[in-house]
Amino acid sequence: MDFFEHQEQARRKTGVLIFYFILAILGIIAATYALAAGILMFVDDGAEAGANPLWRPEVLIYTSLGTAGIVFLASAFKTAQLSGGGAVVARELGGRELDLNTTDYHERRLLNVVEEMAIASGVPVPTVFVMDSEESINAFAAGKTTSDAVIGVTRGCMTVLTRDELQGVIAHEFSHILNGDMRLNIRLMGLLFGILFLALMGELILRFGVRGGMNSGRKEGAGMALVMLVAGIGLLAIGYLGNFFGNLIKASVSRQREFLADASAVQFTRNPDGLAGALMKIGGLKSGSTVSSPMAKDASHLFFGSAFSSSLFATHPPLPTRIQRLLPHWDGKFSASRLPVVTRKTDQNTSRISGTSQGSGAVSMLTDESKAVALSQPEAVESMRTLHPEQVDLGQMVHSSLPSHWIESCHSHNGAQAMVLALLLAQDEDLRNSELDQLRKSVDEDIYDAVCDLFCEVGALHSTIKFSLVDLAIPTLRHLSRAEYTTFRAVTDQLIASDRQVDLFEFALLKVVHRHLDAYFEKTPPPRIKYRKFSPLIPETEILLSTLAALSHRDRPDEIRSAFEGAAGEIRKSANVSIAFQTAEKCGLKEIDGALGKFDRASPLLKRQLLVAASRSVLADGAVSSGEAELIRAIADAIGCPIPPFVKTAPLLPVTNS
Repeated sequence: MDFFEHQEQARRKTGVLIFYFILAILGIIAATYALAAGILMFVDDGAEAGANPLWRPEVLIYTSLGTAGIVFLASAFKTAQLSGGGAVVARELGGRELDLNTTDYHERRLLNVVEEMAIASGVPVPTVFVMDSEESINAFAAGKTTSDAVIGVTRGCMTVLTRDELQGVIAHEFSHILNGDMRLNIRLMGLLFGILFLALMGELILRFGVRGGMNSGRKEGAGMALVMLVAGIGLLAIGYLGNFFGNLIKASVSRQREFLADASAVQFTRNPDGLAGALMKIGGLKSGSTVSSPMAKDASHLFFGSAFSSSLFATHPPLPTRIQRLLPHWDGKFSASRLPVVTRKTDQNTSRISGTSQGSGAVSMLTDESKAVALSQPEAVESMRTLHPEQVDLGQMVHSSLPSHWIESCHSHNGAQAMVLALLLAQDEDLRNSELDQLRKSVDEDIYDAVCDLFCEVGALHSTIKFSLVDLAIPTLRHLSRAEYTTFRAVTDQLIASDRQVDLFEFALLKVVHRHLDAYFEKTPPPRIKYRKFSPLIPETEILLSTLAALSHRDRPDEIRSAFEGAAGEIRKSANVSIAFQTAEKCGLKEIDGALGKFDRASPLLKRQLLVAASRSVLADGAVSSGEAELIRAIADAIGCPIPPFVKTAPLLPVTNS
């Protein structure tokens, strides 16, 4: 699979979805006009002789404008309601947000699996919700972008599945996050609500009509009640007819992407038995994957399994078909399943519950490996395009190796702020002291003390670990108040700008933090695709590739030029444009920031070409350091296209602290 290709496909599917939606609207308008004309023919005794009672142009105009207006307004309302991101959907489905510091066995295991997968994927940890009242096995991913993504699971999914099976389900949901399916699904919910709204209107009119008929003894009142009754029944039928076609649209969009997510989950985990085992347990559990929430039908296309029993236009392929694709020699038998009796126990299936014990013997710490590692460009490109089992293994290893007090810091209100600030402090001692003097004036004393303590431990970390800690801290930072986030953001800006010698890695790391938190707090919609060709982005391409070449081959002018030419050649070959090298004076942080902002509005395939060229630049000498690899990851995240860690750059050396 290729993240970029599937993101582009998801973007194109949005256009197809809107086309189907307009066709459904036209059909509904025709049906509404027929209903209105029929009612008028029934009540209009004064129709002109010889006139066609079914052809009323003025009625067609009014019904067209009225129906389209109602549907679009209802869709706009629902879309605005869903602009709050995946958490809105999760709460409407009855989800409860998990406490990051939970000590419950099943909740802790679930959070560990989600955090491991997020580290492996290179995205912030999604907020995790549990649907406590649902005993079935099901899960969903929801959100507009990785900035507001959530993972939701039913109680049965959390408690019935083994760790391998749970990992398979979570990997399936991460596939939807990485492939861009979530935004498509959110749009689908908003659009289809407008169609369903007509049925709700019909139901309301029907109730008034019945009450009016019962309470009115006069002929005129009874006649009006009859008209309302007919209108209500007609609108109800039209609304549910529209919903029928809406389910057709959902099925056409959803089913093939479920097959893709299944295949991706197996590719990620290298374990078809895990995902297949979860599907077999759905077949063997009395409640299966059904969800009782009233919202389940609206959100049916979001779920891992079918949320309600319906073979007609189902949003998911049949269970046997999905299992057979994963296990060709499956015997057709489902696993007997039931909800377990909850008892206190230790997690024997996960590497740890709350982290490595602090202060007890050796604490495994991961430090920066400055030596460059041999990595071919095909290997680098393949690492960017998809998530590999080695990267999932890396996510598990990193997560299990983090000391418990680091995890606790990322999960606490002040600790998460302190962790990010510690990661942004300069390595140079004089510059760092200047930053700390300014920091002392800007933050609470306990945060300042935590920053000082944490920097001593995380300052020299491998860049992969730095990004992992940021990804773990972001869910906690989302719980800051608006005023607290405004203060925190101002402090991070001051910290970066204070030394006037900003390291590009620190700048890119800050861009990642701001990107995800600004999107959450400001409720900014994902940027619209504006650029589909390189020609309007030539200056920005020159700035980014020149900067990468200069950083990767410092003080070696010939190698800098050679690296740039290799990267520019990738763009010239694919886009047939002229790319020129830019000097350091033209590649300041302001220019880099502007370039990243414009590429954020480029198509996924254009972003892929830029990142392939970037990898060519840093690999000009046949090797890549962890800093170079993570800088490419930071650039990718800053343009809205997060990529997994480069596994081969990560001999993450354990250092023992006594």
